[in-house]
Amino acid sequence: MRQRLCFLLYYSEAAQKACVDRMTGDVSGDACAVRNATMHLMRLTAVELGTAVQKATGIRLPVTSTQDHGTPKPRTTSKQGAKTLSFRLDIQGLRAIAVGAVVLYHFWPNRLPGGFIGVDMFFVISGFLITSHLISKPPTGLRDVAQFWMRRVKRLLPASFLVILLSVLGVWLFAPETLWRDWGLQALAATFYFQNWYLALNKVDYLAEADAPSPFQHFWSLAVEEQFYFVWPVLLGLVIAAAAYLGKSRKKALLAVLGAVFFLGLGYSIYATWSNSGLAYFSTFTRVWEFAAGGLVAALGASVYKAKSDTTSLVGAWAGIAAIGVSLLFFTGEMPFPGYIALIPVLGTALLILSHSTHRYSPNRLLSVRPMQFIGDNSYAIYLWHWPMMVLLPFALENFYWYQKIGVLVLTLLLAVSTQKLVEVRFRKFIDASPKLSAPRFLLAGSLVLTLIAGGFYQYSGVQLDRSTDINRAVAQVTKEVGKSCLGANSLSESCDEPQDDSTSFNSLAPQPVAAKSDKPFLYAEDCFASQETGFSERPVCHYGDGKTQLALVGNSHAGQWMPAVQNMADEHDWSVDTYVVNRCAVMGLPQEFDAQSSTEGCEELGGWVTEQIEEEDYDLVISSNRQSVPIAGYDLEESTAPATEAYEKLLGKWADSGADIAVIRDTPWPGETLDNVPDCVAENPSDPGECSGAADEWIPEDPQADAVEALDNPKVVSLDMNDQLCREDRCYSVVGGLVAYWDHSHLSETYAASLSGTLSQRMKDELDSDELFPAS
Repeated sequence: MRQRLCFLLYYSEAAQKACVDRMTGDVSGDACAVRNATMHLMRLTAVELGTAVQKATGIRLPVTSTQDHGTPKPRTTSKQGAKTLSFRLDIQGLRAIAVGAVVLYHFWPNRLPGGFIGVDMFFVISGFLITSHLISKPPTGLRDVAQFWMRRVKRLLPASFLVILLSVLGVWLFAPETLWRDWGLQALAATFYFQNWYLALNKVDYLAEADAPSPFQHFWSLAVEEQFYFVWPVLLGLVIAAAAYLGKSRKKALLAVLGAVFFLGLGYSIYATWSNSGLAYFSTFTRVWEFAAGGLVAALGASVYKAKSDTTSLVGAWAGIAAIGVSLLFFTGEMPFPGYIALIPVLGTALLILSHSTHRYSPNRLLSVRPMQFIGDNSYAIYLWHWPMMVLLPFALENFYWYQKIGVLVLTLLLAVSTQKLVEVRFRKFIDASPKLSAPRFLLAGSLVLTLIAGGFYQYSGVQLDRSTDINRAVAQVTKEVGKSCLGANSLSESCDEPQDDSTSFNSLAPQPVAAKSDKPFLYAEDCFASQETGFSERPVCHYGDGKTQLALVGNSHAGQWMPAVQNMADEHDWSVDTYVVNRCAVMGLPQEFDAQSSTEGCEELGGWVTEQIEEEDYDLVISSNRQSVPIAGYDLEESTAPATEAYEKLLGKWADSGADIAVIRDTPWPGETLDNVPDCVAENPSDPGECSGAADEWIPEDPQADAVEALDNPKVVSLDMNDQLCREDRCYSVVGGLVAYWDHSHLSETYAASLSGTLSQRMKDELDSDELFPAS
């Protein structure tokens, strides 16, 4: 009797033996064990009990399939009923909304500004489904966990590996060489599912904002999911095992742990979004609570989330739809996310799953219609294909009009359906049936092949970069071609026989576009910038030279871009230079609306801090420049000009009161108004750099700091306009006299800035008329 009871309760031989050993102890232990075993049997579902009985006795019991706690599944002979009741049409419809929202957001972001929350919907759905599965079949050892992982491998990796492979081929065929190295590395990150961390650590910095999105960028959310799949079975297996060992309720234990994950994860998400929103967006740790939200619904039990037609479930379902709809229509990419605001779509999705309403007026009836089911069935493949198609095809097409986008969507659907049927389904069955190609072998072989291809692509692009890094040699080659009178900014003056226009082309460029992306002022390599990542709390000051005349370079990155020219001037005139430079924040002493509140506060404090340094160090000259790319708190960007000008007037006046001369360099043209990235554009149009030029009235920005100089009318505060070194008549150029003038979409290249040092020095000397700064000798 005792042995049979143990066989009913436990499946593994070790557990059965331990059970028998406990029951064959003293009489009291026997009675206690039998009582506990009997109570456990009462909690078994019919299917679990029937399986246990057949294993223990060989007798097969005719039972009806049930869900949790014995809720029966109705018998049916229809095709619809051939699916088990555990397959929920409403969840498949939710998948359709999620992937549709993401795709529409990517193709027409202004039409559906909150479409990015589709990813969060997927996280909640995954949390619910995987937790439900693990509760019904909890892993009892590493072997069970490994089998769970391998099922994920067979389900997800064949399609993703195919898309990565063909995307690498597409990059090679269509994308310019300037993108190959970074995109090759991202292909590797996508292969091994750490794309989210690659983006978090490399692409949220201000200086990376001009980098073109790669065809692998959307793998960040898949990487978060895979990391969830890796940890979740271990966590839930341990919780369930611990509850059984301690004689505690499994349900209460799961609710407690998942609740803790939810609240701790949400708390960290709110903090991280406040302190560093870029990193928070891609972090697994700021998203785990979204999976836990779905997991909590699953842990409540099928008796709670079962189908029901009452009014309460109807209201809950429509409330969930409303939360999702509000998020889709009113959220924007400028909002700090995920943070607390992500609660709206996350709880809305969880509420819709929990409600499971079958009321005649339930939104689930709409979610269950055939088109929604079709999109839901193919949602994974649609998500995989839409993004690389959108990124790569514009390189092959001269323009990307709306009707071409429609064509891409149709092609995406065709590829998705083919992938779902031939790869997701048939290839998975092939792996199951193959005696040689098991899931672990496929994982190893597929990863190895992609590593060799993507890694080789990355290495090849590195070789191309190495061949282009000798910028001095490139400048000499351009000089030989165009002559000194037409080199660089000279090509825009009358000294050049044929001044540059949009039709001008160059056989050679310096630096080559692939090297131009790295042609940044040395301040970046030496970490001289206060960073938004730290809320501008860390404020490094870099010192160059040891001359008696002291100079301070102050401002954001548009001041830092002038450092190569300033350094040449300092060497010529025996100056020493201190840098007070910061990424993105315009140094004026007013709060600016950054994504993270810590950055807003830190930026505001910089104005007063810099003023203190200028007064304490007794500088002879302060050179300053700023780009106004972030609006003043409470204003939009256009409205920010007036309050910013007023703030600069006060700040420049204080600096002048310290005894220093002040030279403000008017902000340079901004190609980002019409171009994504200058080196990429030049690489795409090597024989026609005029394609990378722009209208002066579009590129030349407002500059409240330069306007403040005119309003201040102080002889010690002057303004210098260097934009005629980049523009001629009504056009501004990104390639000037054979020199690539920008290393991204906004900042002057080191090569071009250095070439302007003579002109900048002469204009500063003329304006300031200072023998101390510019001795007659």
